[in-house]
Amino acid sequence: MNENPAKFDLAFLNKISGGDQEFIKEMIKTFKEMVPEFIENSRKYLNEGQYESLSREAHKFIPGVSFLGIKYLENDLSLIEDYSKKQKNTDELPALVDSAIEKVLEIVGIFDKEFK
Repeated sequence: MNENPAKFDLAFLNKISGGDQEFIKEMIKTFKEMVPEFIENSRKYLNEGQYESLSREAHKFIPGVSFLGIKYLENDLSLIEDYSKKQKNTDELPALVDSAIEKVLEIVGIFDKEFK
């Protein structure tokens, strides 16, 4: 079923749900519902230099990404959270936020294809 093994790994969800596909689909649906707010807030906070808010936004999004095994996105979010919280490497934040948003949209597209 998973054509993109490097993009996500549902092993954790399979384990905690006992392989309940409806539960997994619900988790994916919940993740997808969080995406528009994450994108809007991340761009807004970055553009307004609200680094503490940007840090909280990334932090809030990480658990859903973790549960779905999206490691390559989790790394970006952790850096966004850390850099924003400490207000260090802020010159790298625009590229990191863009990268995270691109990855989020990519994974949503994959989920849309694989979990109709």
